[in-house]
Amino acid sequence: MRRNTEKDFPAERKREVKVHKSRLIKDNQQYFIDGCNRAYKKIKSIIQSEDTTRAYGVYNLFAVTSGDKMFYKLYQELKDIIRNYHGKNEPLWMQAWLNYHTPQQLLDWHNHWWLIHGYVSIDPKDTTTVFEDGSKIKNEVGNIYIGPCKRTHKVTIDKNFSGHRITIGFDVIDQYNYKNNDKISFIPI
Repeated sequence: MRRNTEKDFPAERKREVKVHKSRLIKDNQQYFIDGCNRAYKKIKSIIQSEDTTRAYGVYNLFAVTSGDKMFYKLYQELKDIIRNYHGKNEPLWMQAWLNYHTPQQLLDWHNHWWLIHGYVSIDPKDTTTVFEDGSKIKNEVGNIYIGPCKRTHKVTIDKNFSGHRITIGFDVIDQYNYKNNDKISFIPI
């Protein structure tokens, strides 16, 4: 499979990458880990699979956690970050899913084909997100990464870990393409 290069998407590259530090997550990490564990069990029972990442297009994590005030606060924080990053007052929609991986399940090279992509580090273990252009993001509890889509990337292990690496992935669109979008996971923000 051919991976995209910087010259394939020159206009999108003008928007810079940002990493925010969420005090909400840092101060309440165990709460969010427990909430993600509950959400994982719920999603797994509905999709009949343990791979909540591959099923990203059929659920939205913030719908799965509806009624939970801490996840609502995270949703509000994420919504503000996305709106500030986008910089325009226009309709936006977001899909958000749970990445819940053992070391053997970490994501290899992949891409996102929307407008904006990001992820929230809940329990990222000792890992780094590596981009094809050579840039890297050291994953730390509370990091909220946001950047343009169409940046091929993967996750690498810096130090072996047990248990699950937990992050929340998200993509953002500003218009719906009925021909190319079979996802039912986007919600308005």
